[in-house]
Amino acid sequence: MTALERLSVSKLASAVSRREVSAVEVTAHFLDRIERFDGELSGYVHVARDAALAEAKSLDGRIAAGKPAGPLAGVPVSVKDIVDVAGMPNTGASHSRLGRKPGSDAPVVRRLREAGAIIIGKANCHELAFGGPSFDLPFPPARNPWNIDMFPGGSSSGSGVTVAAGLCKGSVATDTAGSIRLPSTMCGMVGLKPGFGAVPVEGVDTLARSMDHCGPIAARVEDCRAFYAAMSGTPLMRPPYAEEPSFAGMRLGVSSCGWGLGQKLKPEMTAAMRDAVELFSSNGGTIVELDLPPLETFHAPGSIVMMAEVAAEYGSEVRGNFSSFGEMFRGRALVGECLGATDLVAAQKLRSLLRQRLDKELATVDAILMPGALASAGPLRAVDKFYFLEEPIPNILANLTGHPSLAFPFGKAAGSMPAGLQIVGARGSEHRLFDMAAVFERLDPEPMRLPPRFFA
Repeated sequence: MTALERLSVSKLASAVSRREVSAVEVTAHFLDRIERFDGELSGYVHVARDAALAEAKSLDGRIAAGKPAGPLAGVPVSVKDIVDVAGMPNTGASHSRLGRKPGSDAPVVRRLREAGAIIIGKANCHELAFGGPSFDLPFPPARNPWNIDMFPGGSSSGSGVTVAAGLCKGSVATDTAGSIRLPSTMCGMVGLKPGFGAVPVEGVDTLARSMDHCGPIAARVEDCRAFYAAMSGTPLMRPPYAEEPSFAGMRLGVSSCGWGLGQKLKPEMTAAMRDAVELFSSNGGTIVELDLPPLETFHAPGSIVMMAEVAAEYGSEVRGNFSSFGEMFRGRALVGECLGATDLVAAQKLRSLLRQRLDKELATVDAILMPGALASAGPLRAVDKFYFLEEPIPNILANLTGHPSLAFPFGKAAGSMPAGLQIVGARGSEHRLFDMAAVFERLDPEPMRLPPRFFA
């Protein structure tokens, strides 16, 4: 059998269901990989060895008794450390939350268990999904498996790292301004920020209430689709497998002004965008130029709404318990207190107009193409505290409007680092986005699959 960490989610679950390999064996295999590799990656803040093995043993017993195993039978999953898992710590990588241990699962975790997944541990993250990468927290920051000196993206940093290094098969992550899609882009993985409300956020720490989303990160498009189906409680919709992959019948929108990014978009991302358009059009797809506003038009109101809501959620607690939070989180969490009511009213008014504008444009195409980030991963220690305010980050658009957006690896950067893109779709089009990304995945002429250091 192919090494377990290289199997697709469907093949791994099928092998467990058919008793070709036990869930206990699968869990033990991934626990061994965590023990071997995570010391240098810091992808986990808590590894639930005993609980995971007990859960796997129980699943094996149900399978032996002829009971349904579920579409994710025996598949190991990490969960971002701001999401409740019964009996496991939920620290948010913050001194302020040490000792917190929820008594029940968040609905999204419960759904994964019902599908047969094994919760193997809590994934590292930026402090309370906002303050990082930081070196003054209870745990060291997660490191990129392609180069451990590089930024893995955030705030769901450990989610991207644990999947990319083969320390689990998927991860529950969250996204308020790109925190699923940025780690996916930096680590060469696939990540879905679903449409607003498609996946429940109860049992997940609130950051910015109207912009928070919960979704999966996985190594392959179809793996990510399987996790999304379980997390959203919707049927797993797989299109018929085509011998010859094609974009025939698909329409992909591109910004006629290049999102107004100019030189802000680094060469590796410019090349990825150009090559994706060429690949799409040369394989039967139709490229449609759309009259979309520059990215800054989305970024400004998105930043205002996010910072105001973060300050409303955490401002008073930070001021009352200042030393319990890291320096980066303290600085970021209090910025929104400087915003006036008129700023927020104007941002919300523009938000509504932009949502309508995007709805109108998406009615003419299957998806809109965007870069996954302005640049590929840079040095971990060089990440600026307010980088997400200084430049118009591509990710915040879909959080502001609530549309689904899927990040996937495409292209290469210097030093063998991944590059990546994202496609934004109409409400309820998550599976259409998976369909399109699956074709990109199969046609990619130079795929970057898995970091060789951890997949020798």
